[in-house]
Formats: sequence, structure tokens, C-alpha cells
Amino acid sequence: MKRKHLLLGLGLLLAAILLCSLTGVFVWNHFWPHTPIQKRVEAMVRPWRFDLLRYEADAIIIKAEEMLFRPGRTLSSEEQIALVKDYVALSRRIHRLKRDIERIYADPEVAEPDQAARADQQALDAMLTLQAEARPMVETILARQVTETMKAMGLDVVGVVWPPIAFRFSALPNYLIVSPRDRIELEAGVHLRPNLTARQKEIIEDEVAQALDRSTLIEALGGLGVWPTLVSDEANLAWILDTIAHEWVHTHMAFHPLGWHMFDSPQMNTINETVATIIGNEVGAEVAYRYYGIPKPKPKPLPEKPSELPPPDPNAFDFQTEMRRTRLKVDELLAQGRIDEAEAYMETRRREFVKHGYAIRKLNQAYFAFHGSYATTSASTDPIGPKLRELRSLTPDLATFMREVQTIRRPEDLDPLLESWRQQRKRD
Repeated sequence: MKRKHLLLGLGLLLAAILLCSLTGVFVWNHFWPHTPIQKRVEAMVRPWRFDLLRYEADAIIIKAEEMLFRPGRTLSSEEQIALVKDYVALSRRIHRLKRDIERIYADPEVAEPDQAARADQQALDAMLTLQAEARPMVETILARQVTETMKAMGLDVVGVVWPPIAFRFSALPNYLIVSPRDRIELEAGVHLRPNLTARQKEIIEDEVAQALDRSTLIEALGGLGVWPTLVSDEANLAWILDTIAHEWVHTHMAFHPLGWHMFDSPQMNTINETVATIIGNEVGAEVAYRYYGIPKPKPKPLPEKPSELPPPDPNAFDFQTEMRRTRLKVDELLAQGRIDEAEAYMETRRREFVKHGYAIRKLNQAYFAFHGSYATTSASTDPIGPKLRELRSLTPDLATFMREVQTIRRPEDLDPLLESWRQQRKRD
């Protein structure tokens, strides 16, 4: 009897894994835009594209094994927390050491970079071995912690968080963003393979930009909302937890209208990304506080009107304020048809950001088209962000907010939804 129950449980587990993976691939392929320019860009960068199907095939096998054997299950809660902290610290050291080695090879004054980097490379190899050994346990521990927190926050259905939290620490794809030059709009986007060099990125960007007379940019991603999701481990723990929850939202929405219509328009993409950001921030902060004692951040409200921007402070450089100031000026110039002037202004501003320690490789229309889709950031001037933040403030809890927004099918649905909650607040 026990054997039958075990086989039944195994069958249900494998069925759930396949359902989640196939649903993610179907939504990705079916609802992803297939406009003429999207197809043309995809054809131009075909040799560089990210192989989603290969990732899914590998990830399904790995996650099935982890869900069956639950690595780290014999560790106490204290040991699990210590393991996660050690892993994150190790990952940060690995990231810094990789950059040190890259600088050695990039330095023209180093005559024999192999010799100069030998000790660092040996140390890096040892660290990567330790990281690989701990990775499955850390992924399982963090998935369980996020799951339990989501249940406590009411984000489950009859005790089940769907789809299950499953992610991989993995090299993330790069993302090619294409925007018209006369306006800021995510016109096309293609996921490219990880680990592109800066020179390779520039070659691809220039080729597409010149062929299509568009603004282009390749940015590294911090996460990817397929299932199992991809998450970068080259960050602090609070950010990692936030991203695990953020990417889960995208997989959850694949079963709801909001996710089905994500690629219908730039506005629907912005709604999806902003919803994922709001939920991810709240869940991630709760997990970080509950298990690791990391204080919850106090959100800094973004100004909703240009008049709310403070005048420049000659004694301080605030990234949020300055980036928003830049975006507003670019919008103004583009609206007047002054494209060349807008592009020259963005390059001037980019140099200013770099001077203050913000390593922005390119600041152009494509930059704002990508970062502006997250309407809670300073790169966005979209009113969607303030509206969704207000809706969250009106709903009694995060679970209610998620149930409300997952029904959105088009941008026009947001205003009446928000107004209904405003009226309800007045009645209360």
C-alpha cells in the first residue's frame, strides 16, 4: 500500500512539473508578440538567441530530483539559515573575483594575464565547486521559506501555492530591447544567451540599430519568469528573495487573464511588471524579515508630477531624482521632434551618472523603454505605477490585491477597478 501511495505521489508530482513547464512555454510562445519588426529582429540575432526549450528540459529533470529528495531536509532551521547566508556571501565573493580576473585580462599593461590571474583562477575554481555543492540545498530552502510565507500571507488556494515555488540559480539571459528613436516604446525584445561580452553586445546593438534605424540596448536580466524561474545569485539576500517572489508572480499570472494579455501592448506589459514588483517587494521583504531578521525597507514614494521634483542639489546626487528628471526632459524633447538633441542630452546625462558611480553603459530610448516598463522606478513616467500603488493601499491585504489585478485583460480595466475600491473606502 505504501508503495502504491509513493508511486501515486510521484506521478502527481511529475504531472504538476510538466503542467507548469508546458503552460509557461505555451504562454511564452503563444502570447509573445509576433509583429513584423519582432520577427525581423529575431531573425537578425538568431545565432545569439537563448534556448528556452533546452533550459526547460534540463530544469525539469533537476527540479524533479530536488522535489523528490529535498536536499537539506535533515538540517535544522538554524543550519538552513546559516547555509543560505554562507552561500550568498560566497556568491558575492565569486562575483567580485570574476570581475578582478576580467580586469587583469582587459589591462593592456599585463603582459602575461594567464600567469597574473593564476592564483585568482585557482581560488575561483575552488569557490565554484563549493557553490555547486550547496546550490540545490539553498534553492530548496529558499523555495520552502517563500512558500510558507506566501501561505501565511494568504497567497495560496486551500493550502497550495500555485504554481509551486521552483527556481534555479543560473546564468541569466541577456535581453535585447528595441525602441523607435522618435518615442519611447518597447517595440521588440529578444532574449539572448548568457555571458555575452561587452564587445559582443555592442556589435549586436549596432547591427540592429543601423539596419532598422532604431534605438537598441542589451541588458542583463536579474530573473526570468518561465517555470522553473531563473534567478541571479550575484546580489544580496533581500534582493534574491524579492526576485524569487517577483518571477513567481509571472508564472502565477500565466493561469490568469493578466498573464494571458501581458504582451498585448506596452501598457499591459507595464501592468504585469508593476504588479510583479509590488507583490515581489512585499513578499520578499516579509521572508527576509521573518527568517533572516532583515529590516523591512521603508518605500520612498516617487513623485507623480514633474512639479514635485526638487531643484538639483549641488552637494548631493540622488539617482532616483536625477533619472526621473532625465526621463521627463527626454519626453519633452521627443514630443517636439528633437530626436538628435534628445540623444545628445541622454549621452551627456549618462556621463554624469557614470561620474557619480553609476555604470550605465548606454542611456537611450531603449533604456527607458525597458526600465520604464517597471512603473515603480524613476525611469518611468507612466501613471500606471501610481494607480497600482494606490490600489494596493486600498486593498486590505496582498492576497486581495493579487486576486483583483489578475483579472485585468486590458489597460482600460485598471481605472474602474481602482475607482470601485476608492468608493468602497469611502463607504467604509
